[in-house]
Amino acid sequence: MDLYLQFGHGMKQIAIDLSREWKGTTVILSPRDISPEQLRTWKGGFDKAGVKTLFDPQFYYPKSNHPGLLKYKYWDASFGTKLEGNNTFEEELIQAILEYNDIAGCNSFIIPSAMYEYDEGWINRWRKQCEKLINATKKYVIGKRYILTLAFPENLLLQKEMEIERIIEEIEKYEVDGFYIVAYQPQKKYLVDTPMWLSNLLQICAAIKLSGKKVIMGYGNHQLLCLSAAGVDGMATGTYLNVRHFFNKFEKDDVIQRKSIWYYYPAAMSEYKMGFLDVAYNAGVLQQMKPTKDMDKGFVDLLFAGALPSATAFNETMAFKHYIHCVKIQVQNVSRETYQDTVAANEVMLEMAMRRIEYMEKNGVYAQARSFKDIVDVNRAALQRLDKVRGFQLKHEWKDL
Repeated sequence: MDLYLQFGHGMKQIAIDLSREWKGTTVILSPRDISPEQLRTWKGGFDKAGVKTLFDPQFYYPKSNHPGLLKYKYWDASFGTKLEGNNTFEEELIQAILEYNDIAGCNSFIIPSAMYEYDEGWINRWRKQCEKLINATKKYVIGKRYILTLAFPENLLLQKEMEIERIIEEIEKYEVDGFYIVAYQPQKKYLVDTPMWLSNLLQICAAIKLSGKKVIMGYGNHQLLCLSAAGVDGMATGTYLNVRHFFNKFEKDDVIQRKSIWYYYPAAMSEYKMGFLDVAYNAGVLQQMKPTKDMDKGFVDLLFAGALPSATAFNETMAFKHYIHCVKIQVQNVSRETYQDTVAANEVMLEMAMRRIEYMEKNGVYAQARSFKDIVDVNRAALQRLDKVRGFQLKHEWKDL
């Protein structure tokens, strides 16, 4: 599994800096956060830094009125109505999106998808939409790989496995090269504490990989490192929480809310505010929270230079770069040559996280809302269910995924 960057507000320089550090990366562009003109003018800088791009049309909510989206000529307030109409609209939509893909120099074409609310008729509406958009793509998009967006609404991944298997059967029929999965997380939670949601996501990803198609997971965070056990090709994450988990951020009044700066302690898979790093400093355990050599690129040096963390000039950009780089290394650490080794690497990582969280708590250092403590068992349960349902197949077909 590779780490992609999910582009968000103010991420241009961070993407360029990290790409230079890593000798290349892939960024999933966001029309909400980059104008058509910037798409054109930033391409040179991206190319120079080794940044490859994908263009996510962000079609999820057809009635969205975010100013960033409205700058694109394919965006239309009557999307929803037209989508239910004839094929002409789908063809116009794909042609317009293709223009922006060409400007950005994308080799793969992300086919858009609306995020319909889940109900009894969901699968039929979803199938009809996908078929129209795939057909339009095949008609106009030449020489690019087809990546179909799978936009899963909040309640879909909370359904029983029988329903999930029905959806998998439909997905396997689509003649595309791969899938870009975007899944609305229950109650907008950053870290999902519902085992069934994660288990069903793993089942879908594994089934797609076993069918021979590519899988890219959008809007991810460190909880989704477990997708490595399903053979997923790429997981995208970013800076602010609105690119680390999916919810509707496409309305006019949606704004970035800057609050606390968080430090990601990778061994604990948890993030800590500066105030609790001060506690760690006073308790004499702060140096234990320092990243290992492979994760230490100097982004957090200020925190471990001997001063009280809250009194340093450690800032948001440093925190973001540190988080993203650590997750990239963790992706590499859990992605192994065999299925069994990949699962084992995930289990070791989870066990270590629990031990480090508990040790820090004994010293009065708490991660609060971003603690992984209650998530460890969620991930374990999802991995165990994956192994029970598709483990045998994954074990024997791993090298062909």
